[in-house]
Order: sequence, then structure tokens, then C-alpha cells
Amino acid sequence: MSSSRAIQWSKKGRIFVPSGEGFFKTHATRPIPYLLNREILRIFFSSRDHDDRMLPNFIDVELRNPSIIVHVSEHLLITLGSPGTFDDCGVALGSIVEQADGVRIYYGGWKRRRSTVSFELAIGLLHWDKSTDTFRRVFTGPILGQDRNHPFLAGGPFVITENGSYKMWYCSGTDWRFPSNNPEPIYTVFYAESVDGIDWTPHNKPVIPYKYDGEVISAPWVLKLQGKYCMWYSTRGHATREAKNYTIGYAESFDGLHWERLDDLAGISRSAQGWDSEMICYPAVFVHEHKMYMVYSGNGVGREGIGYAVANSSVE
Repeated sequence: MSSSRAIQWSKKGRIFVPSGEGFFKTHATRPIPYLLNREILRIFFSSRDHDDRMLPNFIDVELRNPSIIVHVSEHLLITLGSPGTFDDCGVALGSIVEQADGVRIYYGGWKRRRSTVSFELAIGLLHWDKSTDTFRRVFTGPILGQDRNHPFLAGGPFVITENGSYKMWYCSGTDWRFPSNNPEPIYTVFYAESVDGIDWTPHNKPVIPYKYDGEVISAPWVLKLQGKYCMWYSTRGHATREAKNYTIGYAESFDGLHWERLDDLAGISRSAQGWDSEMICYPAVFVHEHKMYMVYSGNGVGREGIGYAVANSSVE
């Protein structure tokens, strides 16, 4: 690949949509790809139960052809948090980090509110024991949540390790708006660093600037390619139903902190018709055998499923 700016994506179609049966009724939101072995790709995502509460699920697909599903999980990976905790109304996985003693999964925890606004959102941490394929909370409470640096919300974490430290790009709110008396959070991407991946030092200003008043920027996903950080994310408005339909944005950075928005170079857009014609969102990108893949959610923030695309150029 001569330049990350040259990336164009070829859509390969939808992979999966929940059937509406069993515990997971609807949605496949924010897919997270994980190479289980040389042949199988696991795609985690957030599904919803009968009460519209998000909980994690996964499918296993063939790595060389992700349209072929080999297994669909039909059991809970983790339960809702205990009543009163930050994630008692929803668990939405964000990113996966390999550790010597297992795998860390950073996630967003949801708590519903009864007045003024509709929810609270904070960041929690899970441990995945791959030998038993089981998941547990590392802490009952969040590792990053509402505080003096995050007065409205914190969520959508994406974490990497680099040079002995942890880097996190995540979403934090800057306002709540009330179009037609309906509460809508306004948020974008922020950045934090950590020595241990648990205690974080946030930078107080957004790293992805808004392009217009009332924009919402969500679910950052970062790769380092040819010495440059590349970020894909979801972007939308908030004031009307049509404005709230996400599309995919893109930015580049040399230090992970100062970013240039290059949304016109995202290389992928909504389809003319079908499952991703109204909305494309939550892009997650990975590299396998010099080829770049993207998995993403479609209409209704994944109500109509997840699909994938392949880059038109290889990675050296």
C-alpha cells in the first residue's frame, strides 16, 4: 500500500443478522474482529434482549471468507451488572488487548436514567480466559466514567499497547441537546494514556474536532500503518431521524494525539439499496496476510446486521 490515503473498500455483503429467536432478539452493533486461530475469525458484537438492553455475543467465521459462518453463540458471555452499578442496563464491548495472563476487553457500560437525559455511559474492563472461553468483570465499577474531565459520559473505548504504555481513544460527551424534547448526547473522540491499562490520564480536549454544531462522532478504531496512526469512526447529526444515520469517517495522525480529519478519503459509503443503504457505522479494521478487512454495522445501528469489505490495496 503506497499510502493510507489511497485506501478504497470493496463491499462483500452482509455476514449476519440476528434471527429474533432466543435471548438475543435484535441488532449486531459494533463488530470487533479477533483472530481466534489461522482459520477462524471471531466477530464479537453487541446484541439486544427483549428489553432493548445491549449484551455481548459473537459469531465465528472463516478467516479467508468471512461470509461463511461456522458458529453462532447463543448464550450470555457476561450478565448485566448488579442493580445500581454502572452497567446494570447494558454491556457493549469496545476493544480487545492481549495480556500474558489472558485477554482484556474494554467495554461501555450503560445505565438508564428516568429524568432529564436517557442514560449514563462509563468504561469498564473484562477478563477473557481463552482456555475456558469465559468472561468476568475485573472491577464492579468503571475504570473511566463521569468526573471533572468527563461531565457527561465516557464510552466507546479503543485501546492499544505501545512502547510499554497503554493508549486509549474513546468517546466523551460535550453536551446534551433536546430536539423535539428528545434528549440527544453530543460527543466526539478523546484520548488518554496509562501505565497499567487501569488508571488513566486523560487529555482534556477532543482529538477529533467537530465539523459542525451538533455533530456526533463515535466508536474510534485505530491502526498504525507505515508509521502513521489511521482512525476510522462513525459520524452523524442529531436533530432529525435522517440526520442520525451514521456514515464512516477517517482521520490520520503522526502522534496519536493530533489528528487531521479526512472523511472524504474514508473509501466507503452507504449502498444505493439494501441492509446498509441508510446507515454504515462502527467500522473495525484488521490486517491478515497483507490484506485489509473491515467489518461494520448497517441500518439501524446494526438492526439489519453486520457485513464486511476488503481494501483494494495490500499492506506491506
